[in-house]
Amino acid sequence: MVPTPAAHDPRPVAPDRFEALLEAAVDAIVLITREGIITRFSRSAEKLFGYREDEVIGQNVNMLMPPHERAHHDGYLRNYRETGEKKIIGIGREVMARHRDGNTFPIELAVGEFESQDGQGFVGILRDITRRKAQEAQLTQQAEELRLVFSNAPMAFAVTDPEGRVINVNAACCTLFGGVSDDFLQRPISTLMHEEDREDGARALKSLLAVGGSVRRPLRFVDRTGDTIHTQMYAAVGRDNDGTPRMLIVALMDRGPLIRATREAEDLRNRLTHVGRLGTLGEMVSGIAHELGQPLSAIVNYAHASRRMLDNDSISGDELKEVLQKIAAQGERAGQVIRGLRALLRRRDESREALDCSALVREVIQLCEHDIRQAGFELMLDLAPDLPPVHGDAIQIQQVVLNLLRNALDAMREETRDDRIIVTTRAVDRDVLVAVADGGPGIDEQQGDRIGEPFFTTKEEGLGLGLSICHSIVSAHEGSLRFERNSRGGTTFRLRLPRATERSTHE
Repeated sequence: MVPTPAAHDPRPVAPDRFEALLEAAVDAIVLITREGIITRFSRSAEKLFGYREDEVIGQNVNMLMPPHERAHHDGYLRNYRETGEKKIIGIGREVMARHRDGNTFPIELAVGEFESQDGQGFVGILRDITRRKAQEAQLTQQAEELRLVFSNAPMAFAVTDPEGRVINVNAACCTLFGGVSDDFLQRPISTLMHEEDREDGARALKSLLAVGGSVRRPLRFVDRTGDTIHTQMYAAVGRDNDGTPRMLIVALMDRGPLIRATREAEDLRNRLTHVGRLGTLGEMVSGIAHELGQPLSAIVNYAHASRRMLDNDSISGDELKEVLQKIAAQGERAGQVIRGLRALLRRRDESREALDCSALVREVIQLCEHDIRQAGFELMLDLAPDLPPVHGDAIQIQQVVLNLLRNALDAMREETRDDRIIVTTRAVDRDVLVAVADGGPGIDEQQGDRIGEPFFTTKEEGLGLGLSICHSIVSAHEGSLRFERNSRGGTTFRLRLPRATERSTHE
């Protein structure tokens, strides 16, 4: 603001200097008599109001004001002449001015009193503040919009000072923690964090103040009842123009519904995979019965033969030991089949551990090898030794392999171009590969686009859930399941699972 001239300043101003001031002043300068008649009008005033100086000299200064302010101005001057009481003299204020074209605009006005050879009068220094007022209005609007967004945002927001003390929270934050805003104000935000996460959360916010940027991490808090709140925390620092931290803005997304939905989805997937296993094993009843029948029949035959030889005293101790070893081996074989069946039939929670895919394949083969050979096909295994482990649920991965073997057998029963089913395991890049290749008719493009969709099947009596369940299991293990036509004209399904990391094996 241009300094206001002191009232009744006795020091005269040289005419030439005064004229130079009027010409050079950036702000508009208007001189009026004690009655309000314009006596001088600077060049900047001409630009501001659109009048030439000769058009306003001798006119009442209220011509530069909106109609509703003119009478007030004349009253101010009259009151000052009669009482000497100052209302705006020596005081800067914002008022509305009127342009020649009739438009009004805001100005900043400073008024001072002077005395010259021609008598007393007033000088007004005027500055157009249209742009500033527009900027202020814009800032006010933006501040109000931010306030509304902050107050009504569905995500919980808290604002703290640089020391971490809460200075503002929104309604969603109060709802999340179960309190009112006064419960949080001036409270260190770290005291709201779960005891086990408090040190990590406080360290992250401290680092944010020092380094800048933003922070994003899962973090647990505690509500007013002591219950744990699982959140995804987003935090950023607000700084002055000179870079000094002024505040921390913390946003908390409640992960509780997501965690519950994930658990429900996992439970549903586990139930669905269990149903899928029952269906697959139901189709294999005859083969499984044969796998159990063979060792049991062998046990019975060995036992009867041993008894007859003992009755006739025609068996030595060494021969008896050999027979008993064969009985034990057949019993173990039957036991393995039964254990595999029980594992696949049992409904249980998902359990993940480090697994050898080659060993899993060998166990599954025992359940379907008889069906494959009974159908007249050859089962060939190319299983890599010393595979890196994968991290997963053994029963679910075996379910995928078993389903792929059953699909290969069904396809070859429909049409056979090559009587071999080849199962391969390999370490490929950072994954472990399990491939099942059949010699069937292959999958055409139209069918291929829908493979894996729920209830889509090429089998007359199939439900179309097998591969859909397989895709769900593989996805939960962060793997992939794809198929391609092989060189024999059949189909090769490739199951890829990521190698277990040191972290995953301890989860």
